[in-house]
Amino acid sequence: MLVRRWLDAAGVTDPVLRHCYTVCVRELAGVDGGTARWHGLRSSPAATRPHAAALLAHGCRADLLVDSGPVEDRRRRFTEFVEATWAAFAAGGSPDPVLHATVHTYRTFGIPLSVVEDMFSAMQRDLDFRDFATFGELRRWCVRMTGGPMIAFYRVTGAVTEPANEPLVRELSVFAQLTDVLRDLSEDLDDERLYLPLEDLDRFGVRAGDIKARRWTPAVADLIAFEAERVTEQLHRAAEVDHGHGPVSALRAYMALIIAAVLAAGQDVLHRPVRPPLGTLLHVCRPFMRAVIPADL
Repeated sequence: MLVRRWLDAAGVTDPVLRHCYTVCVRELAGVDGGTARWHGLRSSPAATRPHAAALLAHGCRADLLVDSGPVEDRRRRFTEFVEATWAAFAAGGSPDPVLHATVHTYRTFGIPLSVVEDMFSAMQRDLDFRDFATFGELRRWCVRMTGGPMIAFYRVTGAVTEPANEPLVRELSVFAQLTDVLRDLSEDLDDERLYLPLEDLDRFGVRAGDIKARRWTPAVADLIAFEAERVTEQLHRAAEVDHGHGPVSALRAYMALIIAAVLAAGQDVLHRPVRPPLGTLLHVCRPFMRAVIPADL
């Protein structure tokens, strides 16, 4: 029922497109247990949600192919998805509902295909993983992975309309990705990936082997606190592009929630992903959802 109202608000009348966007919303509702991305979507105006869902669903599909399932199958499945994506853009559509909606959204808003190219390039690096030597190297990967998609999402939702704000959004994207790195540290270690820059480990006298062996030491605690403070400082600077818009404000609130949970987790951050209780997440997101309720009427 809600999705039909969103599609009506967005002016999507073609039955095929309505089905495709509905599939995107349904897929997104199940990602992360139906929490972070879903509530971020609900924090945007109703008329923008079908298009925002297509962007998020496409990125989530690609991400899941790289990060889940048998390791020996990931490269093949990701390559097939990349080829299917480019085929959809070349043909102007696809039998796959998510790809069809993604192509429609990119064309409707004039989003450059370099966004997809950069995201796929960053994901390919995950498949060919090697440690990040410096924070600068990690920053460049974060911008390719998240910077373009975040700008596209905010362009679609109307949260950022001025080109002058795009560099600030890219900077925020770096620290949104660093937040995810801290949240999912244990899962990445399961895949033998360590995203924290080696130069930061050296700064605190931490050996990569200690973290990969999940040995909690005072130095590791200091390292985690240092990376968390990096995010916190950026959240204060990000207010320059906030302007009270739901999606940006909701992201900032979500990042602050995750960072607080990471610090509270202590050594558990090495053993399980940080997942704040659903009630806490709802408490953070509910004000932004309420702010766009009139758009649903």
